[in-house]
Amino acid sequence: MDTELTPKQLAVEFLRRETNPLTPAEYLKRVKQLELEFAGLMALSSLELKEEIDYAWRLGIH
Repeated sequence: MDTELTPKQLAVEFLRRETNPLTPAEYLKRVKQLELEFAGLMALSSLELKEEIDYAWRLGIH
């Protein structure tokens, strides 16, 4: 059994918690956007990821 999450799986799980209704086109567009974002985050080293989290925290993005 493969337990490693892919960027697409993370995107779908993230959108599963979305409360705003999306059209099918909006959903697909959002999945693709989130997939790219998660892929970028997964490629970061632990230090780079910490810097990204600190930067988002300073901007007030939680």
